[in-house]
Amino acid sequence: MGEAQRRKLLAATRQATAMPGSTGGLWPLSNIAAQQQLETWFTQRGMEPSTPGLHDTPAFLQAEQRDRRALDQVARLVEARSYTAEELGEAERKIQVAAQAVADRVARDERQGLCVVASGVLSRMLDELGVWNYTAKSNLTIHFPRSVSPEPRYFYSIDHGQFVAPHAIVVAPPFTVVDVTVKHQSYDEDAMGKWLPPMLMTKEMHPYRVKNNELVSPSVLAELRMHGMTVERYLAQEKSDMLELMRHLPSREVAFDGGRLIYGLVAVGGYQERLCDLHGPNCSIDGLTPVEIYERDVLPKL
Repeated sequence: MGEAQRRKLLAATRQATAMPGSTGGLWPLSNIAAQQQLETWFTQRGMEPSTPGLHDTPAFLQAEQRDRRALDQVARLVEARSYTAEELGEAERKIQVAAQAVADRVARDERQGLCVVASGVLSRMLDELGVWNYTAKSNLTIHFPRSVSPEPRYFYSIDHGQFVAPHAIVVAPPFTVVDVTVKHQSYDEDAMGKWLPPMLMTKEMHPYRVKNNELVSPSVLAELRMHGMTVERYLAQEKSDMLELMRHLPSREVAFDGGRLIYGLVAVGGYQERLCDLHGPNCSIDGLTPVEIYERDVLPKL
């Protein structure tokens, strides 16, 4: 990434725009009413919602067996909470170090499509560091400058084929998006990947309403039309949980270097195992286990 591009990215990380209906403050998604409701939900189930890591407690695991929304509730709490300047400052320092470590390993690994693994690993590192965060499976639309591509690149949530997620990111206040793999996804033209940053981190919060043609692939749209079904009806019948989550976790648009990236959060994911229990090729990056990356590249810088 060139120096001008670095300055633009750094400027983006220093901005924060309040969401309509939010309480304002240091974190643009804070909502006192929602925070109180969510904290009550956790307290009623025997959890202490004032500290990060509640999703690793025995009480949470019991709650999750009874209610599949439990992990979604954690993500909602991360976004709705109010944070002090001290909390956000300390979290920012840790997030930047951990995200850079994972992004560097992804670049060395050179495999495409590591978004689910890398975001899950980063999230678990942040859990270890006591930072509020969650992993989001994300629909993604990238609008490039016309000099790069006149057509957007879509990563559809609803498409043919087998895939765990169209894309994956981490949300970790003060950052509304932490994307350590966007440069290393599959692109039609080399210029697309070259234009994207090795790591995208932003504090901006520009709400966005994801369109049907961004969420659903052309082949699926054609199939629905052939069966006389509208996208709205299909989503209501088959993807009601996704629609409900998208209502609570707003989609977000990020401006970057003459283009823009649109993230539609469609599910909450991540590893159930803690960082020290993540082993094997399915969670390794650049030939290292997550805890090896954490011990070699993160802890020495903190």
